Amino acid sequence: MRQDAEAHAEEDKAKREEVETRNEADNTIYRTEKLLKDSGDKISGDTRSKVETTVNAVKEALKGSDAAAIRTALDKLNETVQGASQELYKAAAEQAEKSKTTGGGDASAGAAKEESASKTGDGPIIDAEVVDEKKQ
Repeated sequence: MRQDAEAHAEEDKAKREEVETRNEADNTIYRTEKLLKDSGDKISGDTRSKVETTVNAVKEALKGSDAAAIRTALDKLNETVQGASQELYKAAAEQAEKSKTTGGGDASAGAAKEESASKTGDGPIIDAEVVDEKKQ
């Protein structure tokens, strides 16, 4: 039995790597499609098209059994999604900067809340320890 296991160890390792690669590819496709569904309107048309093309390439690679082809397509998808994510972060940062410079209501509202909370006269916050008198 041990000899049989040792003889098939390489086959088992290759099969395990293929299954793990397939699972990773499936998960990445799911996350990418969710990203496109949720934030696709914030991504430029060119970038969105590239992402959709690479998703389709990974789906095609998954139809075969070549783990190396799946890995190559998956790496390309990860690279493309990273570019789309950078575009999303850049747009979010620009939006935050724009609302900051235009005096967005969020910052002034937060300051007003802090000011009113400090005027309530509750005094400083003190950490306290509960002592069970029955144990003493």
